[in-house]
Amino acid sequence: MGNLILCRTKEASNPFHIKEMGVRIYSLEELCYVIYNNIYIINEDFFSDAFITFIEEETLEKDLADKLRSTKKKGGSLAEMVAIVLLYVDYYTMEEVEAIKETINTLNAQNVRKRLKIIGDNLLNNTHYYSAIWNYERIIKLPIDKELPALFYASVYHNMGIAYAKLFMFFQAENFFNKAYDISQYDISKKYAVIVRYLLDEDEIIELDDDSKEEYIIKQQIESLKDNARDSRDYKRLQELEKNQNYHKDVSDIIENWKQKYLENTQ
Repeated sequence: MGNLILCRTKEASNPFHIKEMGVRIYSLEELCYVIYNNIYIINEDFFSDAFITFIEEETLEKDLADKLRSTKKKGGSLAEMVAIVLLYVDYYTMEEVEAIKETINTLNAQNVRKRLKIIGDNLLNNTHYYSAIWNYERIIKLPIDKELPALFYASVYHNMGIAYAKLFMFFQAENFFNKAYDISQYDISKKYAVIVRYLLDEDEIIELDDDSKEEYIIKQQIESLKDNARDSRDYKRLQELEKNQNYHKDVSDIIENWKQKYLENTQ
């Protein structure tokens, strides 16, 4: 079991919202935890003027805010800024802070495309799909790096397809899955392209080649999943709600909850 760490700094009345992570920070201890455990997402933009103002006005830690402003003005590195915050609060040991600084320096020394992909993949895994797409787009807008294997770019396109599919943007998803397949010839990218194409045109008959047995199998699997969905908990819940007098309100609450989750994923 870990050690108990008491919060000694003031709790903010107005939390600082980190959109990329979908979290709100109320104390410097929370801030240290978020930085330490999301170091692949943290970049120079994280230490914005708004962020420093939050530290000064909401947590009332003027000394820390002044140190960050001074370091930023002098062109201090990301590793320096992170170390200032972590050491100021004493949330982590000196050894842990040094390890984080080493991680940051290693990332900075990496190929910029690799670093952007690491950030994008972390955002994708944390369901921040638009932010993930934004990082992947930065990669493909850069000149192609011939020192990177083609499969690197195939993975970028594939993950963009996943992000778009999660946002129900199936046309874009199919496009990127196809690009990934053209490069890698990986069956998984081809399979996902077929799935989103079917979801996009499910009300139309998709003409399949005679030899495309795999596409036919995928289509049948989707139809089977749709049939099985009627046995799902959510479907049964909606059926039960129809019997209630508060049907419209209950359904509105469910839809509102879905909307909120979708908005969170688009940060």
